[in-house]
Amino acid sequence: MTVLTLTDVSKSYRGTLVLRPTSFSLQPGELVALTGPSGSGKSTLLVIAGGWETPDTGTVTPGPALPDVPPARMPWQHLGFVPQSIGLFDELTVADNLAFAARTGTGADLPKLLETLDLAKLAARLPTEISRGEQQRAAVGRALATAPTLVLADEPTSHQDRAHAELVLTALRSAANAGAAVLVASHDPLLATHTDRTLALTGAD
Repeated sequence: MTVLTLTDVSKSYRGTLVLRPTSFSLQPGELVALTGPSGSGKSTLLVIAGGWETPDTGTVTPGPALPDVPPARMPWQHLGFVPQSIGLFDELTVADNLAFAARTGTGADLPKLLETLDLAKLAARLPTEISRGEQQRAAVGRALATAPTLVLADEPTSHQDRAHAELVLTALRSAANAGAAVLVASHDPLLATHTDRTLALTGAD
């Protein structure tokens, strides 16, 4: 049973190839590392998988694990996304950022999620009142707050020290263990200790 299948997807911007034709499927319960040099199309592949970009070639097809999803669509309640830009709501506290996301899904145990990501003591603070690394962990928590079927994470440990990177990867591993398909683009060598397999992209040149 698959969550999502990408078949020969590629993408160019202004005539420059940024993602070579790529095919793979994601299964429930697995954490997949997406690796490759800078410029190989990792971020582009994530936004295509999430439905925000249309590939120039190929198809993106939700699988049997999402029986009520039309082809080429991924409703928000099924999708958790951690962008490099983080993108929290500055007007909402850390806890409220997670709670806002949780309204669109079946909902995770938010107090436990805050504790897991070492955010419980920061729950009442605004994103502008915490560090970049803490904001990034809050973005991971927001992505997991819906108990999503698919999680896409772009460099989710880039602002973490080793101990907090381990917390982030453990949380993503737990989401996979609970049945989600998790795809993580990262250069972090710690990721290899949590993954089931690796999808390696090559440069587009």
